[in-house]
Amino acid sequence: MTAAPVRRVLAALGSGEVDVRFVGGAVRNAVMNLPVTEIDLATPDLPVRVTERLTAAHIKAVPTGITHGTVMAVVDGATFEITTLRRDTACDGRHAAVEFTTDWHEDAGRRDFTFNAMSLSPDGTLFDDHGGLDDANAGRVKFVGDAGDRIQEDYLRILRLFRFFAWYGRVPLDATTLEACRRHVGGIGRLSGERLQQELTKLLAAPAPLTAVKLMQETGVLAEVLPQAVDTSVFARLLDLHGADDWLLRLAAILPTDTEVAEAAADHLKLSNAARDRLVLLLRDKPLPDDHADPLQLRRALYELGAKVVGERVLLAWARAGAVASPAPWRALLEAAASWEPKTFPVTGTDVLALGVPPGPVVGQLLAAGEHWWIGAGFTPGRAEILAHLRAVLESKNGSGGVPEPFA
Repeated sequence: MTAAPVRRVLAALGSGEVDVRFVGGAVRNAVMNLPVTEIDLATPDLPVRVTERLTAAHIKAVPTGITHGTVMAVVDGATFEITTLRRDTACDGRHAAVEFTTDWHEDAGRRDFTFNAMSLSPDGTLFDDHGGLDDANAGRVKFVGDAGDRIQEDYLRILRLFRFFAWYGRVPLDATTLEACRRHVGGIGRLSGERLQQELTKLLAAPAPLTAVKLMQETGVLAEVLPQAVDTSVFARLLDLHGADDWLLRLAAILPTDTEVAEAAADHLKLSNAARDRLVLLLRDKPLPDDHADPLQLRRALYELGAKVVGERVLLAWARAGAVASPAPWRALLEAAASWEPKTFPVTGTDVLALGVPPGPVVGQLLAAGEHWWIGAGFTPGRAEILAHLRAVLESKNGSGGVPEPFA
């Protein structure tokens, strides 16, 4: 509230003469003594007037959501969303038609959760129409008014409920709220994959998301968000084994080990190409690490996939093995992955051509043969030894034109 960019924006908006207040997550996190990462403001001024005020103060104004009354101010690299007070006039389950108002009570009444409906004036006065302060202090995630009404206004609020519960909930969600989620779960199908992804990834990044995910499963929400999900037992064991808030690793623990399932989930959630590729690697069914992994299999996996992916696949396999699994072999695999130093095969296609092999597919086959042999030898043979091995392979062909099994 006292930072220079904040004070500059408040001054530009006429704070002192105009009833400008902090709203949303900034207020919620402040009263919960949590870090504030985004600062949103609200004002009774219309968007055009907000823009005029910012421009007059030499502050960049960006009309990010002008039809719904939102203008973004940019000051010294910091961004602030400034929204005109609103009332909803119609809702279709995802988007609302709004009218601007000067009534703070109307604006608070259209918010989703009580602790998101508070507002705070620059002098520190807290305005709380719906008991948000008590709910925030108690760790209670509660809709403003009737849960069913709020959900039907915007079905995204079902996912937001579980996401906020994962992050802030210390009091169980009440039965009426959960029943409203069950009753309206079909509305989730109207949400875009991008929206599903945004909410799910934020939820899975919470410090302790297990209870929220289990409730999503019990209410049918998880099946709507992630139809490929099987159960939460592996997810629960992974959380016990690995505390890092890696949402994609946690997502993999909810899904079965199957490449097609991974691809379907990535499509459904509209994951980025990088996230999709990583999920497919994590859920690839072969080779599966186990507590009796062959050293050669482990070396090959580390060479092909890298230490990070192999370590994550070991964690997933350990979680799938169940609570009775002996930890020692799994820890040994994790230590082997952690100590792995990447290797580079020291022979290229040019080297193979220099052996007298004509250009064509046999070059790649022979390279693969040499690499396979090099991995099996523990990556110890040098370039000269590998080339000598390849010469021996060529001599063994006796002009057959092919490469011996298992490398063809």
